[in-house]
Amino acid sequence: MNRAYWRSPEAYKKLQTFDAPGFAFQFLNRNPEFVKDRERLQQLDRRGALEPAEVNAFARRWGLLLPDDESSK
Repeated sequence: MNRAYWRSPEAYKKLQTFDAPGFAFQFLNRNPEFVKDRERLQQLDRRGALEPAEVNAFARRWGLLLPDDESSK
C-alpha cells in the first residue's frame, strides 16, 4: 500500500474480509524469517526427513500453538 493512502478506508477493505486466523496468516506470510523457516520445513518434508519435534519447534517459534497445548511438548 502506498504510504500516501494509509488513512484511506479503501486501502483496508480487503483486510476486513479476513477472520482472525486469516489475518494472522497474511501477517506471518509477509515475514521473511517466517517464509524462510516454512520453506526449510517444506524441503525437509519433500526429502522425507521432517520430524515431529521440528514441526513443534517451528510452531512454538511462531506462536502457532497455544502455550498449554500438550502436542507442543
